[in-house]
Amino acid sequence: MAQFRGIKRRWVTNNLGLIALILLVAVLVFSVTVYYFHHSNLASQLATRADASAALFQTYINKSENEFFDGAQRYTAEFVDKDKMEFEVIGINGYVICSSSSSILTGFRPGTPDVADALRLQKTVPYTGRDSLTGERVMSVSSPVYLSNGELVGAIRYVTGLSAVNKSITQMCLSAGAAVLVIFFFVLFSNRYFIRSIVNPIREINETTKRIAAGEYGIAIEKKFDDEIGELADSINFMSSETQRSIMIKNDFISSVSHELRTPLTAINGWAETLLHSEGLDKLEQRGLSVILRESNHLREMVEELLDFSRIESGRLVINRAQIDIKAELEDTIIMFEQRLEQDKLHVVYTDRCGSEVMIHGDRSRLRQVFVNIIDNARKYSPPNETIDISIERRGDLVAVVIADHGAGISAVDLPHVKQKFYKGSANKPGSGIGLAVSDEIVQMHGGELLIESEEGAGTAVTILLPADGKK
Repeated sequence: MAQFRGIKRRWVTNNLGLIALILLVAVLVFSVTVYYFHHSNLASQLATRADASAALFQTYINKSENEFFDGAQRYTAEFVDKDKMEFEVIGINGYVICSSSSSILTGFRPGTPDVADALRLQKTVPYTGRDSLTGERVMSVSSPVYLSNGELVGAIRYVTGLSAVNKSITQMCLSAGAAVLVIFFFVLFSNRYFIRSIVNPIREINETTKRIAAGEYGIAIEKKFDDEIGELADSINFMSSETQRSIMIKNDFISSVSHELRTPLTAINGWAETLLHSEGLDKLEQRGLSVILRESNHLREMVEELLDFSRIESGRLVINRAQIDIKAELEDTIIMFEQRLEQDKLHVVYTDRCGSEVMIHGDRSRLRQVFVNIIDNARKYSPPNETIDISIERRGDLVAVVIADHGAGISAVDLPHVKQKFYKGSANKPGSGIGLAVSDEIVQMHGGELLIESEEGAGTAVTILLPADGKK
């Protein structure tokens, strides 16, 4: 049922539905036309024959009813179409005088009203309906017969059963219905091929655009038809290639600018630190140098993040794996942050649920970079006099590091996007918007997962899951 939607559903509803309706109407019109044609043609034949027979019958009659009776006997005996219809001679009293059918006994009144009407109205009268004597559907025509002096002496009647005619009509209608079904299924299968020729390329285009949206720039769609869909494929391929070129230019620019900024920032940082530890500085000078040193360190961290982002985008980020104690790396990072956290009036509650060392196969500096980024984010978004809870534990074949703060938290709208590159949620929040994206990429390159849980106004918990003992 999931496949029967979109273009297929609209095509079936709008096109095949209309075709089916037209074919159905055509069958109905054909059936009605055939029915009325056969019945009217048969009635016309019977009426013509009755009028001709009445005129011819009078050649046997001169003056008396006896001659009329004798003539009726001879005409009935000479009637040759007994297998197709029945011929009857009716007296002036409405009773059968003689009949071409052995099943009809003389002296009986016919079970249809055309005889009485013909004698009463003195004209040819047709009838189509059910014979009250036999219960069969019949068609009959009665025509009055006169003596040479114009005296009405009776009538002649032609009658035939409609079962054979109706059977023939039914067969023709069934044949027409079968032909329509063949046409419909031919249209259906030809349309399935036509729909497939549209839906499949569109589905492929849709999948490719999703991959492009996910960051797989430069991929191309195979152009199968030189039509509107082919033009759409060409446009998307051009967009993909141009996007890839723009991304490469952007990454090259970021990498170039970051490298150019590294040297002066290192110089500024080094000289500021040197001057800060020199003698003879007053408090204002010390304060100014501290600001320079702090901001240059912050800018240098941003430059490093930009360089890592550029390496990730271009596929040049290298992970140097070795056996490391991840618990020791986490504890060293916490110690590194102690002074900065004290300045912000924050303190860490560290819980070790592993006890012994926890060995993994990973890159020491890159994983420490992840810890620094997550703890620094917790510091930035935590109000003074709050705690940052950090724990490490084993979860089966995984090591879980949880870093939780009690700050403002992340809104439900922003939470699904916080790991996207350059996403900040609010322009007023500090940071470049790429730290979490870089950290997530590093964790994934280690075969792990970075999970973020948050409730606005209650804080955020970041869980870093890594394979233990080199398992990936």
